[in-house]
Amino acid sequence: MYEKLLETAENGALTESMALQLLKGARDPQNALKLFALASKVRDRTLGMDFYWTSGISQVIPCRIAPRCLYCTFYARTEFPPEKLAKTAKKLEELGLKQLHLSGGSNLQGYDKEIIGMVEAIRAVSDIDIEVNLGCSFSAETVRKLKGMSMLSITSSLETINEDIFSQAKPGDSLDMKKRLMETCEREGVPIRSMILIGLGESEEDRIRHLFYVKQFTQLSHLNFSRFMPYPDTAYKNHPRCSPWDVARTVAVARLLMPHVHLGLAAGNTMDDIPLWLMAGGGNQVGAAYVSRMPPEPGAGEQVIKVDEDVYIKNRMPVVERYLEGMGRKVVFERQVTRNL
Repeated sequence: MYEKLLETAENGALTESMALQLLKGARDPQNALKLFALASKVRDRTLGMDFYWTSGISQVIPCRIAPRCLYCTFYARTEFPPEKLAKTAKKLEELGLKQLHLSGGSNLQGYDKEIIGMVEAIRAVSDIDIEVNLGCSFSAETVRKLKGMSMLSITSSLETINEDIFSQAKPGDSLDMKKRLMETCEREGVPIRSMILIGLGESEEDRIRHLFYVKQFTQLSHLNFSRFMPYPDTAYKNHPRCSPWDVARTVAVARLLMPHVHLGLAAGNTMDDIPLWLMAGGGNQVGAAYVSRMPPEPGAGEQVIKVDEDVYIKNRMPVVERYLEGMGRKVVFERQVTRNL
């Protein structure tokens, strides 16, 4: 029965009910190994064997969502000065990196002026490709302006498609506005990144509905998977930690539904999650370097580069490269551009 489902999946004919059967059936490790093998085969055939580097600057602007999301600790309290953003982008480019992801807080009233200023500051000194994620903070006019500035993608992280769970965990945020941003990007021809948070309390049915929802967007280029992490001093501090197995099973089904979409790891995952993610068909983007406003403690094999008095780059390329080389993969600097077909 499970083999028949996999055969249907390989032919690109999965329905929602079939995808749900695949996801549930992969609770059995023997079925999961078969699912992972097919998902990896599909990834290699559509995206190739090589992975590519990206970098990220987070907390570039404060979050104005009120009340705050009940599980989140990632919000910034001050804005990342545009001149320091530009200096950091230039330093990342000097490391050979060709892609930068800017992320920060959301503002339902708009961060239109702010994001344009950030991108202009970086563009003045660097040709690095830029992706942006400030939640549903952009108007349609700003989306068009960002497209004119050769934006690599705009992110709208739905996190969960279950409206009740969304409103419980994110009482000040708007799922409808996040969906509208995706619709605007689709209409304007701007590549879309999105994110699903696994383990927030959603059902397996919710996960499949979520995948089929984002699958409809032809501009979808990247879907990230977060693994729920309960943080101290949040209302969700006692909520269960999400298993990496749940993430891997969902990634594998997503790969069969969206062969050309890059499926990445986001918050709540660690470098130790990379092997299982790769086995499950994840890829082909991996994080090379991250920026901090405080001096970070380097792990074994990591390098900390001081950019300014309060800006530091943590270079993780040697560590991630070793993980992937151990699985027969190499990482390159050039990104293969694809979209959801």
